[in-house]
Amino acid sequence: MRRTAALCLAAVTAGVLAALSACSGSTAGTVSGAAAKGVDGAKAAVLSVADALSLTTRKTAEYTSYRERVTMVLPKVGGFTMAGSGSREPVRIDATITSAKLPEGVHVLLSGTTEYINRGSAGARAWGGKHWLRIDLSAQGAAGKAIADSINKSSGSQDPSTSVKLLTSSGQVKRVGRETVDGVATTHYFGVVDLRKLAGSDADLKASADRAAQEGVSTESVDMWINDQNLPVKFHWIAMTSQGAEDATIEYSDYGNTPVPITVPPSSDTEDLATLAK
Repeated sequence: MRRTAALCLAAVTAGVLAALSACSGSTAGTVSGAAAKGVDGAKAAVLSVADALSLTTRKTAEYTSYRERVTMVLPKVGGFTMAGSGSREPVRIDATITSAKLPEGVHVLLSGTTEYINRGSAGARAWGGKHWLRIDLSAQGAAGKAIADSINKSSGSQDPSTSVKLLTSSGQVKRVGRETVDGVATTHYFGVVDLRKLAGSDADLKASADRAAQEGVSTESVDMWINDQNLPVKFHWIAMTSQGAEDATIEYSDYGNTPVPITVPPSSDTEDLATLAK
């Protein structure tokens, strides 16, 4: 029972990472001279949709760290929120997951393919008095190895720059209009992505297509809000899986180039999933 609970919790966390990496792809259209010169702010509003999104892809790629807040509803899992910081060079995440089923919350640290989970007193009761559980994703069977390989091959799969790509890959993005998001002026874009057409795309998109096929997903509706600095501040997508609707919102802020600092929990307060599985 303890092993099952630990694996389920790891799966929820891995699901969040997989959802983030699913927002990936390639730029849309041809970049015009105006976009190539880096037109910012209000001037970007007059660009074509393809040019504006190409500019956003380039601008966002200049940053390797960010803060994020993910609100998600998964079939058979329910709703949860993950808030914290992430970086892609190197791949690190420091975040807290909360939900109605997790009254104490879950603190998650990810460094490369090693994950640490803290469930507070509930975890300590399940893990022999220790508050942290260490999980080597690369050693967790086929599913864990797939996630670890994805992290190794696509180190930026959780960052906002790759989140732009899924929408731009649709090729039929519409500019909805100007909207304010949490007090920030933004331009809203929308598109429907046919995931079945991504198999021949770049590595990130192919991985997204493969995951979608496993979940029975063929299309995703994606909204994106971009601020006047050409940086994404919010994404929302909805997909129908074989088990039901999947709905997620990601909010980004505090762009930078500083790796997320990760302090490895002391071994005296850490249990290893490999030990529990014996």
